[in-house]
Amino acid sequence: MVDERLEQDREAIHEAMGHLTHGVYVLGSRRGREMTAMTAAWVAQVSEHPPCVVVAVRDDRYTHDVILESATFSLSVLREDQVDVATHFAETSGEYHDKLHGIPYGRSPGGSPVLLDCLAYLDCKVLDSAYAGDHTVFIGEVTAGESYDGPSYPLLYDRSEYEGALS
Repeated sequence: MVDERLEQDREAIHEAMGHLTHGVYVLGSRRGREMTAMTAAWVAQVSEHPPCVVVAVRDDRYTHDVILESATFSLSVLREDQVDVATHFAETSGEYHDKLHGIPYGRSPGGSPVLLDCLAYLDCKVLDSAYAGDHTVFIGEVTAGESYDGPSYPLLYDRSEYEGALS
């Protein structure tokens, strides 16, 4: 009976947490000349002075180890009409597939890949990291960023669209 109650509580917690709002991003990093990127949704600003963001990356994601080694990452902020881009970067592992092939991208000042077709980008250097369950939380100081022209809104995460493929 106790285990059944705990499971019900966990389900209720997960359902309630599913109502937290956050955007959808393409998280990029590099190791030497190798570039990789993945879709991420667990991102938040955590400081204004200096400007810092936090991103949670599941420990078994290929990009996770690349960020650990390079201590740099970028975030490309997706527009509301870029669900297909989010899906593309969530579908396969960068370990076996060059997800940037055929995608217009450049390099941030720190060397990480950034999408050329997005709402904005942030370039970050890792200040610290911590383990949180099955994720690593990376705190990144934003060292560069740019917003692109055009009226648009950021893509908001809807768990029904991604079926657990993110972060």
